[in-house]
This record gives sequence, structure tokens and C-alpha cells, in this order.
Amino acid sequence: MSNLAESVAAEITDGSSLTYIAEGAANIIYKISDHQHSVYILRLRKKLPSQPSTLDVYSFNRDHILPLFAPDMVASMQLVKLDGGVLQQLNKELDVLEKEGIRDQKRHGTLLDTGERYGILVENMTAESVCSDFPLKLSGREEIMGSSGVLSYAVREDRGKKLEVAVLEFKPKWLTQSKDAAENWKYCRTCALRRYRAKGASEYGFCPLDLVSGSRKRVEKSVRALLPNQLDIKSGTTLTVERLRRILTDFIINTEVFKTLAHIQDNMDKYGVMDASGSEEPTNFLTAMTVRDCTAFVRIIYSELDEDKTSEIKEYFADGRSTHIEVDGYDFAVSCRLADLDIKDGSGTKRAYWQSIENNLNAGGWYTSDDALIAPCR
Repeated sequence: MSNLAESVAAEITDGSSLTYIAEGAANIIYKISDHQHSVYILRLRKKLPSQPSTLDVYSFNRDHILPLFAPDMVASMQLVKLDGGVLQQLNKELDVLEKEGIRDQKRHGTLLDTGERYGILVENMTAESVCSDFPLKLSGREEIMGSSGVLSYAVREDRGKKLEVAVLEFKPKWLTQSKDAAENWKYCRTCALRRYRAKGASEYGFCPLDLVSGSRKRVEKSVRALLPNQLDIKSGTTLTVERLRRILTDFIINTEVFKTLAHIQDNMDKYGVMDASGSEEPTNFLTAMTVRDCTAFVRIIYSELDEDKTSEIKEYFADGRSTHIEVDGYDFAVSCRLADLDIKDGSGTKRAYWQSIENNLNAGGWYTSDDALIAPCR
């Protein structure tokens, strides 16, 4: 891998500075307590068959993903070296987390790959990461039913002046229709799959096509699905649910992030997952599938702190870093970063899985059937 030395941050040699946060199928996420890396979270790879190495993931992002986006659209990433003993120490801690019931049971038995010598530092987009040196007055994290989203928020106060941060975390999913959908489709791929899995249940989630429709009415509908009706933030805070909805609607209508994602999905997958001729460039197709499963972090900041004395806040409010949106006379800095842009497994098994989904959606009429509970996407 060329220019590797320029990409590697300092080595992590002590596992005691790492705190388990969460995990997915292929990676485990840790918070870093040392000041040098506090603006990042650390992603470490599990030991699983046929999984790309950390260097493969990093180089794929550098060579194939980052050039497709404006620099401020993607969460920053750095490679970090790992001392071999750190991973062994963390694996022992995973066993303890299992015994204490902290670790999800479906993740039991999977451990970190002790043969790895690298991890990936990813920009920390959580609400609590902003101005973490200031006293924390209130924080919370709420999962949003039906949208696969999470809203985190934090309120800090310094000498009577407030800093409020909210972060909406969700997967935009398929922002263009599947090339394999029936010509007379009524539902987009994401909504059709949701209907198929719910088997006609009334669970409602946002429609990805709404996000890039340019229609305020449709964007507002998705924002309502992406935000809970109530938040656990105490009265007196500036970031109320109603204001968050208005801020998000304005931001989504005007941002280029989701339009860029839709363009990549449409252009990198011209033939669909059912294509058996091999006419699609494999790297392009895997790039399309990668961005269809990325995570968006929309961060909203309101600050009464003195920007001249708070360089971090000044950076968030600087031109180019954030979009300024005014609601009810308050100025909010809003930004969006994409993460989880890992290369997808290009094996025949994975493609067969994607093809089986399309077969089920078409055979069951989930693209085309009527639904009295959910309005058509088209």
C-alpha cells in the first residue's frame, strides 16, 4: 500500500485506554480515553472468515470511496498501529462482557483478530464528543423505532452559557430504485424490503426516495419518521423536537450529501444485482453496494459559548465546515458526515444473497402490490 507511513497515527500500546461502546457483524467500536485520540473512536476488526483486512478496508476507502465525495461529506479516518498485546487484552475483556450480560448474545464467541496490526480511527460524531472539556449537564441516546436510527444529544454549560448538540444517526439506504424492480413498481427497494420483512405489518419507516425528492412535503414526512415524537431533554433547551424537525428538513432539502449518494448508487450499478453476464465492473458494483449500507451522522449544534475563546466551536461554525440554519431567531450549525463505508464482500455467496432478496421482492409482489397503510413511494 503506497504512502502507508503518511497515513498511520501513533501506536496504541495500552488497552486500558479503550472502552467498549458497540459492535457490528465485522467490527467492534471503542472509545479512546487518551487526549491525543479523543476526537476519534477506534474500529477493530473481528476474526471472521473471508473478511477484508484493515488495510484492505482503508485502501478501498482511500482509492475508491473518498474521491467520489467532497472532503467534508465523509468522516475522517486514520490508520493506527496496534501493539499485539492490546488485542489479547481486549479479547479477555470481551469474555468478561459476555459473562456480565453486557455483550449482545448474538455476538458471543466472536473475538478480535489478534493477527491484525492496525485499527482505524474514525472521527467521533457523537453528541458528547463536542467540547468534551466543558461540564456535561445532560445527555441521552434514543433509538428510533422503524427507522434504524439513533438520536444522541448533549447539553453542556459553562458560566451560565449553554452548548447543545444533537446527532441523528441513520442509514440512508437505497436512494434510487433497484434496477431489478418491476417496471410498474409502486414501492422503492427499501420500503418493499421493509414490507416483506414485516409481512404486512404497519411499522412505518422513512422512504429514502423522499430524502432526494426535492419536495418539502416528502422530506418533512421522512423527517417525522426519523425523529421520535418526544425527547428526554428537559424544558428550557433550545433543541426542541419541533425545531429539530425544521432544521433537518431545511438541511436535507439543500445538502448535496444525499444527492451525491444517489448519483453514486445509480451510476455504479447500471445493471442490477441480478446481472449474470458480468457486464458490471466488479469494483463499481461493490462501491454501489457499499454506499447503500453507509451511515449518515447529521450533527446540529447551538452554542452560547464565546467562539473567540473556544477554538473547537469556532471550527464547527466556520464556513465550509457547517451549514447555518436559522430557526426562531436561533443560529444552528448543521453538518453531515458519512461513515461505515467498508468494502462489501464480492464473493458469489454474498451476491447470491442479494439476488435472493430481489427474487423474493418480485415474486411476492412487494414492489407492486397495494398497501392501505403505507402510501406508495412512486
